[in-house]
Amino acid sequence: MSDAPVIVARIARPHGIRGGLLLEAETDHAAALFQAGRRLHLIDARAAMGGRTATGGHADTGGAPPPRALTLETARLHGGRWLVEVREVADRTAAEELRGARLAVPREELPELPDGGYLLHDLIGMSVCEEDTTIGVIREVYDQPGAPLLALDVDGRERLVPFEADLVVELDFEAGEVRMKLPDGLLDI
Repeated sequence: MSDAPVIVARIARPHGIRGGLLLEAETDHAAALFQAGRRLHLIDARAAMGGRTATGGHADTGGAPPPRALTLETARLHGGRWLVEVREVADRTAAEELRGARLAVPREELPELPDGGYLLHDLIGMSVCEEDTTIGVIREVYDQPGAPLLALDVDGRERLVPFEADLVVELDFEAGEVRMKLPDGLLDI
């Protein structure tokens, strides 16, 4: 299992004029993690930032680089999402620039998992195999209602495969493999 920070939320959009952020939680532990004082590391914030200058700064921030982490000042549920205020974001313009960025915490800050438990994040980088054939490598896991979707790299193209119990034959973390029995034609879609 990876030591990389674990993604726990995605910044959905700004809220209000004072820099509030609405977060889509990507963890079952949001209530424990989204507390005042918690530092959340920004992942792929550069991809979320538009209008970057040639020097790497941002035109609207006087060339200042984006923050690398956000410190929660307040957090509460708001219409199914988490509404947070963070120390490093003072206005709506700065909040808008973070739209789409993901937030992560070090693995050791997560609550302990039960024996045999794992995070969907742990599947990233594993190979998906059917019988003796490697189908592709998991590049992303989308936690969707119903069943998560595995985004596989299959010969350079993305293919989405539902991560459902009746399709999974075995999870072998030591070998880095998810053995599955896929319905005929699923990868042709």
